[in-house]
Amino acid sequence: MNKRRIKKTIGMRWLGALILFLAGAGTAFALDINVLILKDLKQDGKYLKLNHSGMLYDAGIKQLAESKLLEKVETLDLNTHNIGDEGAEAIAQSKFLKNLKVLNLFNNQIESDGVKALFESEAYPKLSSISLFGNKIGPKGAEAIAESKTVMKLVSLDLTGNQIGDEGLKALAQSKVISNIKELRLAKNGISDRGLKVLSQSKFLTNIEVLDLGENKIGPDGIQSIAESKALTNLKTLLLKNNKLGDQGMLSMTESQVFKNLIELDLQWNGITTQGAMYLAGSKVLASLQFLRMWGNEIGEKGVGALKKKLKQIKNPIYPSAASE
Repeated sequence: MNKRRIKKTIGMRWLGALILFLAGAGTAFALDINVLILKDLKQDGKYLKLNHSGMLYDAGIKQLAESKLLEKVETLDLNTHNIGDEGAEAIAQSKFLKNLKVLNLFNNQIESDGVKALFESEAYPKLSSISLFGNKIGPKGAEAIAESKTVMKLVSLDLTGNQIGDEGLKALAQSKVISNIKELRLAKNGISDRGLKVLSQSKFLTNIEVLDLGENKIGPDGIQSIAESKALTNLKTLLLKNNKLGDQGMLSMTESQVFKNLIELDLQWNGITTQGAMYLAGSKVLASLQFLRMWGNEIGEKGVGALKKKLKQIKNPIYPSAASE
């Protein structure tokens, strides 16, 4: 074997090794995008969660959006692909998402321009659920959602961790976009009592069954606003952990008919004492409650005892001391 042939053989081996390395590393550009899609396409082409692609970034999402293999996809899971506004715009411009119903964009880098493109698009007329959990849409992104005239069939909207603030919440509260929503998740958004008051006055809340307001800046006045809402008539799950409701907030929950259908209530880490627990225990409207979480408060054994005695239907340990009983 001459030297030139030996060098060529070595070179080919290195090239082969590089291709195998790239494929093993999971980069979206090691293989054709359609090959990557086919690896993860499930349920007769209706479900796609890209597990073998590595992070797609905007460049990979642009390739994905142009693939005809998306034509039957109803659920598209693109969580943690470092997608920015350009990637979101590519999704919005795709010609192959006519059957899309569920879009998961959890933990990406989408900002207000990307959200505007997503909610102005006519690419997915059947879309009913979208998660933007852990992006960067801010108040302007929430306003872009509120202004949508095309994405009007949503039953689930997850905006957790986007810092939309009171201004963004105000825009959503006044929008028909939320009129069909059953599940609205707004945790970690810097929402205060002021924003919650506007939301509670919205006439578009009648279908909401799940409302997540955890880890915001909500105090007694905020929960009082919820208690006075005329539209929250179907609320079944209310998540309020890591706020500042205190005992006064519990007092607001004892008689309002807004809470009569509650099945799940999360009040962890809210500065509630034994007195607040006593207020809850004396409630006349929590008869349907099955799951109550009070960890991180200081309700003591007396409070636990009162809750267990009066709310006998609770299925879970409501407090650390009750976990071993």
